[in-house]
Amino acid sequence: MSTSATGSVSWGAVLPHGAAGEFGSAPGTQAWARLRDAATAWDELGYDHLWMSDHLMTSAGDRTGNYFESYTALAALSQVTRRAQLGALVTCALYRNIAILAKQGAAVDVMSNGRFILGLGGGWDEPEFDAFGLEFPSPTTRVEVFIETMEALTELWTRPAVDYDGTHLRLKAASCTPRPAAKPPIMTGTHGPRGLRAAARLADIANWNVGLEDFRRLSGVLDKACAEVGREPGSITRSVFRLADLTGNDDTVLRLLAEQGAPAELADAVKADHFIGTPDEVVPKVQSFIDSGARHVICLFLDAEGSDVSAERFLQDVAPAVAVPH
Repeated sequence: MSTSATGSVSWGAVLPHGAAGEFGSAPGTQAWARLRDAATAWDELGYDHLWMSDHLMTSAGDRTGNYFESYTALAALSQVTRRAQLGALVTCALYRNIAILAKQGAAVDVMSNGRFILGLGGGWDEPEFDAFGLEFPSPTTRVEVFIETMEALTELWTRPAVDYDGTHLRLKAASCTPRPAAKPPIMTGTHGPRGLRAAARLADIANWNVGLEDFRRLSGVLDKACAEVGREPGSITRSVFRLADLTGNDDTVLRLLAEQGAPAELADAVKADHFIGTPDEVVPKVQSFIDSGARHVICLFLDAEGSDVSAERFLQDVAPAVAVPH
């Protein structure tokens, strides 16, 4: 895991790539220019990791806005960034054949000189599956595919030839070359008990998109899962994902709610639960997660469609003010 100037916490940001409908029907070339420029600027600012989400369509309103496929974009972004790690938050294990995913991840890692992180989850967006004619299996099956994908990818990235005979995935003398520079870190996005037990066996980072109390609860569940498999709990980095806005402009929150079809009355609750406010207001929110064990923080900046203001203020005014417990 990379580290920041504050010590053992690493700071990440979700790049503007259409996930929240921020690009609408703007020309694709215009949307790509903003994504590329943000990646370059935030890499230079000093973010430790930069992220795409892994969907096939935007999550906003009518869901028809511009949206960049994550691995295509990550490959391109590997050429305009120099230091930040790159990943999908999180890759859906059911969207790609295991061989394709292994090759894509390895290629991004090689192209970026070892900066790829594999974020992985089991998938949840049933309307998206339906829209593209993909089978949406039961929760049990989705978890099983997620677990088998972690197992098979670990082998494909570390062994010359792999036989794997799972319930859903099968490999026979399969290989993945070029291999990654080193096995990429695996970051899970799972919240359920089976997924967390698998994370205890195979993950390097566990990311949760939750508030503080749920973060503490899930971290405790992961601790117990680590004890069950004989792993030191501290060997898995705890990661939190939150919305963020430091512009002082309430319009960004109201726009987000409108895009999601949510009532404006929720604005105060959203601001309270996420990293939204002035730097002085946001620092204690971040500090609470750090005090609860987070050492990997990822922000989605609500003004990122056309501004670097929040990204700059967070790294310059919030991150240096956070203290890491000894």
